[in-house]
Amino acid sequence: MESSEPQQPVIGPPPPSFTVAHQKVELDINFNQEVSGRTEITIYPDSQELKEIRLHGRQCNIKKVLVNNVPPSSVRHEDPCDQLTLHSNGTANQHHLLAEKISRSVGADPDPDIAITLPKKVRISPVDVAEVHTLATGSIKIQGAGAQTGGPLAIEATQALSDTTVAKFTPLTVIIEFESCHVRETLQFVSGKRGSGRWPHAYTRKRLGSGGASSLFPCVDSINSRCTWDVSLQCPRTVGDAVNQAGSLDLSQLSLDLTPKETPRQGYESKEMVVICSGELTDEIVDKNHPSQKTVSFSCSQQLAPEQIGFAIGPFERVNLSELRDAQEVEELGRNAVDMLAYCLPGRAEETKNACLPLTKAMDFVVHKYISCPFRSYSIVFVEDIPSDTSIFAGVTMCSTRILYPEDVIDPAQEVTRQLVHAIVSQWVGINVIAEEPRDNWVVIGAAYFITNLFMRELCGNNEYRFHIKQQADRVCELDHDRPSIYEMGALLHVDPAEYEFLTIKAPVVLFILDRRIAKESGASKMPGILAKILTRARTGDLANNALSTDLFQKTTERMGHIKIDEFLAQWVKGAGCPRFQAAQRFNKKKLVVEMHIRQIQGNITTDRELDIDSFMRDAREDFQTVYAAPAQPVFTGDMTIRIHEADGTPYEHIVHIKDANTQIEIPYNTKYKRLKRSKKQRARASTKAAAEGGGDEENDSLVYCLGDVLQGEEDIANWRITEWSAEDEERMNAESYEWIRLDADFEWICKINLQMPGYMFTSQLQQDRDVIAQLEAVRQISNYQASPLISSIFIRTLMDRRYFHGVRSLAAQSLVKHATDGGEAKSIGLFHLKKAFEELYCITDQGSAMTRPNDFSDQLSYLLQCEIIEAIARVRDSRGHTPKEVKEFLLDKLKFNDNSANDYSDAHYVARLMKSLTEAIIARPQHQLDAGDMDLDLEDEMHELKQLEHQFLEEIDRYRRMDEWTSSFQNLYSRTALECQSRLAAAGIGRFSPLHFLQYTRPGNYDMLRETAYNVLVTPSIFEDPAILRYVLYCMVADSSPWLRQSLQRAFGKVLAKRAIGHKSSSSQPVVAGLVIEDTAAADTRQQELARRQTMEGAMAALKKELGDNQALKSALWTAVCYDHITLEDLQTLLDFCRLLYEPINEMKVSLRLPRYWRVENMGKGQLKFSETRKVRSKAVPKWQPPLPPTRPELPPPRPSNAGGLKLTFKMGANQSSHATPTPPPPAPPPTLPTPTAGPGRVVLKFSKKG
Repeated sequence: MESSEPQQPVIGPPPPSFTVAHQKVELDINFNQEVSGRTEITIYPDSQELKEIRLHGRQCNIKKVLVNNVPPSSVRHEDPCDQLTLHSNGTANQHHLLAEKISRSVGADPDPDIAITLPKKVRISPVDVAEVHTLATGSIKIQGAGAQTGGPLAIEATQALSDTTVAKFTPLTVIIEFESCHVRETLQFVSGKRGSGRWPHAYTRKRLGSGGASSLFPCVDSINSRCTWDVSLQCPRTVGDAVNQAGSLDLSQLSLDLTPKETPRQGYESKEMVVICSGELTDEIVDKNHPSQKTVSFSCSQQLAPEQIGFAIGPFERVNLSELRDAQEVEELGRNAVDMLAYCLPGRAEETKNACLPLTKAMDFVVHKYISCPFRSYSIVFVEDIPSDTSIFAGVTMCSTRILYPEDVIDPAQEVTRQLVHAIVSQWVGINVIAEEPRDNWVVIGAAYFITNLFMRELCGNNEYRFHIKQQADRVCELDHDRPSIYEMGALLHVDPAEYEFLTIKAPVVLFILDRRIAKESGASKMPGILAKILTRARTGDLANNALSTDLFQKTTERMGHIKIDEFLAQWVKGAGCPRFQAAQRFNKKKLVVEMHIRQIQGNITTDRELDIDSFMRDAREDFQTVYAAPAQPVFTGDMTIRIHEADGTPYEHIVHIKDANTQIEIPYNTKYKRLKRSKKQRARASTKAAAEGGGDEENDSLVYCLGDVLQGEEDIANWRITEWSAEDEERMNAESYEWIRLDADFEWICKINLQMPGYMFTSQLQQDRDVIAQLEAVRQISNYQASPLISSIFIRTLMDRRYFHGVRSLAAQSLVKHATDGGEAKSIGLFHLKKAFEELYCITDQGSAMTRPNDFSDQLSYLLQCEIIEAIARVRDSRGHTPKEVKEFLLDKLKFNDNSANDYSDAHYVARLMKSLTEAIIARPQHQLDAGDMDLDLEDEMHELKQLEHQFLEEIDRYRRMDEWTSSFQNLYSRTALECQSRLAAAGIGRFSPLHFLQYTRPGNYDMLRETAYNVLVTPSIFEDPAILRYVLYCMVADSSPWLRQSLQRAFGKVLAKRAIGHKSSSSQPVVAGLVIEDTAAADTRQQELARRQTMEGAMAALKKELGDNQALKSALWTAVCYDHITLEDLQTLLDFCRLLYEPINEMKVSLRLPRYWRVENMGKGQLKFSETRKVRSKAVPKWQPPLPPTRPELPPPRPSNAGGLKLTFKMGANQSSHATPTPPPPAPPPTLPTPTAGPGRVVLKFSKKG
């Protein structure tokens, strides 16, 4: 509905001058991708001056608006989805004009789209008593005290009314009727023709930032605008009704399969459609007038934002997860037990039950440790095509079917469990408790993942927990440079998805180290109690709007932790970067102290960082949005624990306060007698020998080397080529005053530490320190030393010791790669150890030949180590950088003779790793070229064997690809891996594959992950030389029905642009003649440009525009995709970013004028002429036709003088006239001559004369 007045842009106002108390939404969902509905919004004005109500609402047509049942004075609706196109002659150089049109709808806080002017009949007057309308209790008058609370139900009622009892003026009810066509923003439809194999279903999906719900129904689309809800959904009753609706959709289909499809069985079409929504089910009615439709109603008494309301419609099967609880757990939970249901598409119930197996324990864990769930029931729905793996709403989580896995697949179990547990925890922190401001998102996101990690510790153990935290901390150190702080990043989630990903990594680690520092002061972990206190306040209504701020978190932490955290927040939350410590130690024998010098060097690092292909688009978008990196912090302060393991084996902890960039400390030494250390060493060797002989004293059997003491026998040492410490090394070890030193022993810092310490001290740390983090640090430090048989022996003992954590053993296997080269002191000892370990653990060695045993993945930790060893062997290279022949043959044998017949688990992931590893090994090959006259027979034999091995591998890959066509592997993993390997081999010149070979896998109807792999194979830097493939990929980037596939294509295309922008490192160097460097100015400029494009965004974008800016095929295809009719705002914004990278903005509008043609005339007779236009274009100007001048009178000769004898004429007057002649007056002067109008064709000129 629009007024007759011209449209004016709806300008974003200051904060709304009203509060939303309740909203009722009625939607008619049609699987023709059409939605019509009605919403009723109850608002409380904040003042009597309210004249206009501004709401968000896009991608819809407003049909009717009423305010208190009175038509408003005017309604202005500026839908950004109506402005997604430019004039017909626009080009990619006008990308900035289109970006300006949508800028107000894609920012952090979208501007309102609807402005409703209040009618004059509606008056706002103050009220004495706040009257609140709720569905459950009708009209409730709140007059003050006296309310008795008891139990959870009373708490819920109080919370539901907490924000609606502040009405000071008469409420207003706004009713809006609307309809939408081709909904693609928030509501995703998944449907297909009969026989397509796809079940029709629809669901809501989230987007990062605000503005997600307004594309579905008008509302105040802000996370802080929370109210109670009533939702009614009208939808098809059965699958057949939904298919009939979807069949009327008139859109171009991308399917290339024109074979007729079989009609599905009648039983499928009669399957009921199930509706799942936030809130509690209140009613379900079948329409009497339309039996193919039904209406399902839900009510939510919780205060929720519009973007937290989610629903799904489809033929879902129900899996009751509550049945997984035993009777004792149900009795302990009592009324706090949450009903947990999972919904999946038909045929996937077993996979759903397997994936959701730990979820009831996760729900009960949070209820026990913190507080009861804010919702009485929780549903998890598995749907197709959803972009993210999980999309979290109030009481409902939409999950992708991609994360489902059967019981015999073990690889994705841990990561999928972590994602689903986080979705559950987010019901407390993220849905019930929200961030007060966008910059407070860090504490909400961090708290949700912190609780998730605590449950994963309960599920997987403390070692797995600490190992995961350490990996995340190392990842933060790697990523946190030239970025905003996590405090500022909360308001930048709309810029790029990588911002949210970084928050999910750093924020929980920051809370972890804060908890460690609080525990150091108080002696116990306090963070769980702090979070429980915040959740309790939100549950009882003490937290205003359930909004958590950084200040409130700080006050709660300081009150319960008895520690000031201002400095901590300033450095780790409101600051950016991570410290890098350089430490040196020395024992002072005179003072009996350990002197340590600790320097922070993060402020001294001035080397420019090279651009990364994976983060290039994020850097570009931050540059477009003028996002500034936080200033580097030269000094991080705080306490650090230094642990010294002295000679008697006793660890002594010393807490040092770091407050300067350079810290000099002296740590007192406690052990007075170093003889204890030597006696322990000797007793260790003696006890090892006694253990081998089967005897020994129990009191003296405690070994110093708790771990890594395998392969000690003489036979093992000989068979495994173990190298022991030399006598000189042992002498130096015995001369040391302590075993080893650890900085930050309590894991209170997110940092990189480089401690200068002898290698044997790190070896002692690896073998004697039981902390998994200490073992990881030791392996990494030892890996930095030069390759040698001694270090390889240390790593192989670590690898073969089953008592080590599997992550440490895997890291040891990776570290052996450095010692596998054929040059230097190592002499391929690392390769020997890797192969020997694999043969010992996974092969049959009784018959003299190492035949691989049939797969047995019942020991999952052993299976993970098996995969790591395979990948480590594949990375082995000789001194020339080539893969040794024995490595290729070893891997090919393992692939050819893989036997999974007796295994209870799938080997799809294992085979995929084998194929990828062998591909990586084969690509690193020598490039031999034989001339016509060469007669090197050895080289010819080598090349022949190499080609034969490559041919065998190509056949093996193709065998697995064909196998997948007959019996599908898990998620088509065989075919996906085969396509990736074939692409990489073809790029390396091994085998030839036409683009059509990969193109056939991209058509709709194939599995989405297989289609994604095929697209990624096609989207390479060479795509810009193939216009047909380029046009097809860009079209699918906006037109494919799956948003997950569209976003995947966009990421792949962004990486290709990054590769072209950054370029490759050139190996050119300056020529040197007789010790002189010849400077070439042109070459120096070229090197400077290459350096700029690799290190700066300005240089990279300039190089990209230079290389691809004139590619007309790319320009045309990209702009055609931008102008797609049903493009979404998210896709349009991404494509405009591509345009901005490639083309300079030009302010122009080209106007097309039709060229003139020649005309032809034909005489039809009877005075009729027929004029017709010819196709001949007139390119020359034709002079305008001028009519001929009128004929002029010939000039008369002058009159001759009269003669006397001339003729005289006499005129006689009439009778009625006077007889006397009147003298004739002289003639008047002639009037000025007027120009005579010129007659033209078809023009009549009339002359008028005035008489007398």
